[in-house]
Amino acid sequence: MRRSALISPWGVGSIVPFINDESLMIAGLDMWRYKSPEAFVIKDERLQKRLGVKELRWPPDFRDYESDAENCNLKIPAVRFPRWNYCPFCGTMQKVGFFTKQPKCDAYQWEHGRKCDATKRFRRNLIPERFVVVCPEGHIDDFPIAEWIHADSGHVYNENTCRIRRSTGGTSAALTGVRYECSCGATKTIASALRPGALQAIGYKCKGAKPWFGMEEDKEHPCQCDPSKLRVLQRGASNVWFADTRSSIYIPTEDETQSRRIIEVANKFFDLIAHTRLNGDIPFDLVESIAATEQVDAKILYDAFKKKIDNIEGLPEVSKEMTEDEYRLAEYKMLIKNSGGDALDFHSINYLICNYHSKIRKFFKSVSLVKKLRETRAFIGFSRLEPNNAASIEDSKSMVRLGNGDWLPAIEVYGEGIFFEFASEELKKWAEKDEVKKRISPLNAAYQKSSFAKSNPGNVRAEYVMLHTFAHLIINQLSYECGYGSSSIKERIYCEKCSDDLGMFGVLIYTASGDSEGSLGGLVRRGEPGKLEDTIISAFENAKWCSSDPICITSIGQGPESLNRAACHNCTLLPETCCECGNRLLDRGLVVGELDNPQTGYFNELF
Repeated sequence: MRRSALISPWGVGSIVPFINDESLMIAGLDMWRYKSPEAFVIKDERLQKRLGVKELRWPPDFRDYESDAENCNLKIPAVRFPRWNYCPFCGTMQKVGFFTKQPKCDAYQWEHGRKCDATKRFRRNLIPERFVVVCPEGHIDDFPIAEWIHADSGHVYNENTCRIRRSTGGTSAALTGVRYECSCGATKTIASALRPGALQAIGYKCKGAKPWFGMEEDKEHPCQCDPSKLRVLQRGASNVWFADTRSSIYIPTEDETQSRRIIEVANKFFDLIAHTRLNGDIPFDLVESIAATEQVDAKILYDAFKKKIDNIEGLPEVSKEMTEDEYRLAEYKMLIKNSGGDALDFHSINYLICNYHSKIRKFFKSVSLVKKLRETRAFIGFSRLEPNNAASIEDSKSMVRLGNGDWLPAIEVYGEGIFFEFASEELKKWAEKDEVKKRISPLNAAYQKSSFAKSNPGNVRAEYVMLHTFAHLIINQLSYECGYGSSSIKERIYCEKCSDDLGMFGVLIYTASGDSEGSLGGLVRRGEPGKLEDTIISAFENAKWCSSDPICITSIGQGPESLNRAACHNCTLLPETCCECGNRLLDRGLVVGELDNPQTGYFNELF
């Protein structure tokens, strides 16, 4: 797999399917080994402070001895899970260890049904069971097959003498066709096990299992979850694992007039200089030594170090306690002006809205064309059954390691984008309309019952829903016009969901992928004056009528947790990798208006 896949859609604690019918779970960070960690370090001071770690590292990639003798033969550790496996021919089941090789059938001779030939040297590899038990606290365990089939059966399970066999009911695809049979005579299908409270009825409780740590049971910290909330799921279900990631847009702290060589040397030795300052002064003799080694001018290099330190210290203080919106404020202030340069990892050119057609001037304040950007994405933890938006950074980090490590896996990607700065006064004036408040009311009722309300209490703002929906509509249109796949374009919303303390109203639409697709120049070219206006108007023309209307536009709640109004797969939804909210909090009625009341739409005057 790609290294980026170890951030999402797979990572520590996730079940990954492999060839030859193998199923493995990525092991915890305590088991990851780096021979020379400095070769994998990603520099992002802001994100490191935000997450409370000293380093961000690329997941190790496999290298042979000839290409990199120091870091050769690095691998990502994994454990075997699920541990219940069965023979695809005779159905005999075995429970294997976390660290065993792929098991083979032991050819147990059943009295009836198919039997594997015990005399043959060749035996089939066992296949992992499809079903697992998931706990809302993040624990996961094998489906308790023995306990399930022996409950209320009149038979007693003996681990030493009983053997279990799995069979399917011919061509039936229903769960009633999956049947377990014990050699003692007990038998049962799995059909009713997927019902809520089914495991509680047989007296099963969560063991606190953490297979990614090699822990079958946590006796020191027993799980206190309600047994009725345990769920039996298929191991490939989308709600078995949700990644918790944090991302950051690189903010340039260098002077754009500096040469690439000076910037390269300043970045390379910045940590050394920052930690050897005396009373805040940079030791010039050390700078001279570095300059002589790297063959650059010492005075220019000294000025580069000083400007970089001054710029970093001028940024808002970053801490683990700050909110995501507070963290993004520094990015927002950078995006609303000309920033960076060609020699840096960020370069944006800001155009006042007066440079664009008069049709759209009322709605925006400025547009920034981001010719170059660098995004760092760090994996900090995961949750199960539903995304845990209320978890703190420290709680999330405790899910991926047992020890007190000072690093997290991350990737850095490069791309380009378009940033829209909205007219704040016009936007607030629109949000105060009675018809807008009435439109957002059903969405707020659903929001109070959702998982988002735990981390962002209060009523969701119409401004946020409108900006979020605007981003989706523009991404759909840009994917048609620029040739990008919609999954390769992402959004970054600069607006608070429930409060207005920071006054941010912006949307960044950008590509950021690990290959060249993210930097072909298509988005920036489309954002130029004379072209962007057509993109915006075409997006709204397409959004005015959905193929599911009038059902879609009149909906009072659809999608996950009923957190969407007029938003479905035919008009607004995107691949979930593009959306910050998992395709929630969307309503195109707040963008283009309702069929019988266009005043609810912020952009209704365009039509």
